[in-house]
Amino acid sequence: MALEESWVLKVAPATAGLALRLGAVLTRDHPKYVEPEPGEVDCYCTGWLSVSSSEPVEIRLSGAAPAIDATGTPDYGHVDAFGQDSEDRWELEGDWGYARVHGARVSLDLD
Repeated sequence: MALEESWVLKVAPATAGLALRLGAVLTRDHPKYVEPEPGEVDCYCTGWLSVSSSEPVEIRLSGAAPAIDATGTPDYGHVDAFGQDSEDRWELEGDWGYARVHGARVSLDLD
């Protein structure tokens, strides 16, 4: 999956984590990959990227209004940064805001 090319369709913050509804761009090596629809460059699949923890999660939403694409679907940009630092802290960031999670459990559930 190409996370940096995927669209954030919804942001669902919670005290124990963050879930992002994605229009995920799948790469050719992904089992759910199919040839892109006519007029599309990439193969998209919707799903949820969830990051949760038993520890408090720091989330700051930007408050920015979503962009509206040609189909009328709102989006909040991309996940511009997603990774783990040396202190077992995961960081996610994009136009939608950011989250920092210690001891994170990460899952991706595609439709």
